[in-house]
Amino acid sequence: TLSAGVHSLLFLLNNKYSLEPRASVKYALSAKNSISLGYGLHSQIQPIGLYFIQDEFGASNENKSLDMTKAHHLVLSFDQMLPGNMHLKTEAYYQSLYNAPVSKFESNSFSMLNAQGGFETQILDNSGFGKNYGLELTLEKFMTRGLYFLLSSSLYESKYQGSDGIWRNTRFNGNYANTLTAGKEWSWNRKNKNRSIGFNLKLVHTGGLRESPVDIEASRDAGYTVYDETRAFEIQVPDYFRLDIGFRLKRNYKHLTTTLGLDIQNTTNRQNVSGRYFDIETEEIVTSYQAPLIPVLFYRVEF
Repeated sequence: TLSAGVHSLLFLLNNKYSLEPRASVKYALSAKNSISLGYGLHSQIQPIGLYFIQDEFGASNENKSLDMTKAHHLVLSFDQMLPGNMHLKTEAYYQSLYNAPVSKFESNSFSMLNAQGGFETQILDNSGFGKNYGLELTLEKFMTRGLYFLLSSSLYESKYQGSDGIWRNTRFNGNYANTLTAGKEWSWNRKNKNRSIGFNLKLVHTGGLRESPVDIEASRDAGYTVYDETRAFEIQVPDYFRLDIGFRLKRNYKHLTTTLGLDIQNTTNRQNVSGRYFDIETEEIVTSYQAPLIPVLFYRVEF
C-alpha cells in the first residue's frame, strides 16, 4: 500500500511558507504482520514572542524574519499481531533538523531546540542543526475481559549544533525511556444498575534531562544563577521515575453515570530533580525537585 501527499504551512506574520512532501509504503508479509517505511518533511514556527525581540537599542525586530524549524523524518517499522489480542510494533527512526534558531552575532552553544520555557532575548538566525535517532518497541494488549496494557521502551540519541559548530547533547537526551500504562476493570449488574470497579496505573522511567554546570564565580558576581554555556548540557541529572495509580467506582443509572475516584500521583513520593541553581545567600548550588506525592479524590456526575 502506497500513500503520498503534500502538506503546506503559511505563516502570515513574516510570509514564510513550507511545502512538505510526505509518503509511506506498507507491505503485508502475512495476514498478521507487515513492514512499512515512511518519510515526511515537517515544519514548526517559533514561539510567537521570539519574533518581536528587539536589539539592545530597541530599534529593530530582526527575529521577525526567522524561518520555520524543519525536519526530515524517516521511519522503518514492523507490525505483528500476537495471540491474546496483543499487538507488537518495532520502529527505527531518524530525524534530521535544520533551520534551528541559534545566536546570530555570537559563537556559542545556544539553540532553540533546547527551549524549555521562559523568554529569550537574543537576536537569532536559522543556521542551527539537530538530529534524533533511535529504536522503539511497543507492546499493546487490547482490552480483553477488562484487562489492557501498553508497554513502550526506547533507546535514542538527541544531538544539536549551535552557532559555534560543536555537536552536543540536547537538554532532552535522556538516552532511554520506558513507560507502562495498564488497567483492569470488573463489572456486574445489581438491581438493574450497571456497576464497575477499575484500577489503573502509569509508570514512567526515563534517563534524566541534561543541564549545564553552574558557574559559581560568575553567579556570585552577577547576583543570580549563571551557567557555564561552554560546557552546555554536560551534566545529566538522575533518572526520572514516577508511578501514578488510580481507582474508580462507576455506577450507571438510567439517566446519569456517577464516578467516585482516587488518583495518587507520584505514589512512591520520588524526588525527581527539576534543576539546580545558585543560592545567593548561602553561595551554594541548590537542587530543586518536582512535585511530591499528590492524592486527588473526586466525584463526577455525567448526564
